[in-house]
Amino acid sequence: MGGKEAQTKIPKAAKAVETAPKYSAPALEKGLDIIEFLSSSDTDYTLAEIASKIGRTKGEIFRMLAVLEMRGYVVRVDDADKYQVTDKLFQLGLRRPKYKSLAYIATPLMEVFAEETRYPCHLAIPTGSQIAVITRVDCPDPVGVTVRVGYRQPLLETGSGLCLLAFMSSANRGRAINAIKEDNPWVNVDEVEAKLIEIRQEKCLIEPSKIMDGVWDISCPILGANNGGAVAALTVPYVKLVTNPIAPEAVADHLNTAASRIAQALTS
Repeated sequence: MGGKEAQTKIPKAAKAVETAPKYSAPALEKGLDIIEFLSSSDTDYTLAEIASKIGRTKGEIFRMLAVLEMRGYVVRVDDADKYQVTDKLFQLGLRRPKYKSLAYIATPLMEVFAEETRYPCHLAIPTGSQIAVITRVDCPDPVGVTVRVGYRQPLLETGSGLCLLAFMSSANRGRAINAIKEDNPWVNVDEVEAKLIEIRQEKCLIEPSKIMDGVWDISCPILGANNGGAVAALTVPYVKLVTNPIAPEAVADHLNTAASRIAQALTS
């Protein structure tokens, strides 16, 4: 009996050691707590509110907030009483070689598309449960709908996001849907999957925008090499103009050609 009891205690102790943090960096953890909290909220917060929300004291995070502000990761608003996170981390992320290469390769081909159709377009990548626009090309005409670089929205709320979800690899789609469920536990995954099947059958997405009335999202995937699924989505915010009466289906054909050219250039 005693031998068996001793044997059961050893694995538990070993497991506790394995799950314990290997290293600790308290100052870094405080900074990350602040950034992660502010980036997950649409509300601006005072120093005291931030401290309360992340389980710290004002004294613990006062200097940390000052440094984050000095380095441009947070800014003060509302007469310097409240803080909000900036997009500096996102901009740093765009400096990663693969995103720089994608934007560098795609932009000239996007410009060809804009010249042919007289419509603007933008390129979006998935990031967690959202999309992020990494480059755009304006239309040559004085009138058109454009989306700024750095624009972020939930995957399920944009044509770009739905296109990405539909055509990304099954593994990446599973991770993205898990991230969506963390943000919105009530999302109907079966309905989402049915919608994604429809998009794959159509080879692209054409549907009214969930963000802007009167605008249609036309989106085609940029497919990676070796059946890796979509790495980005090329999207047009379409509005029918009297001066440019091209049909959305015709725009989609041009967009699909541009997306295919970008995919070929990425793998060549």
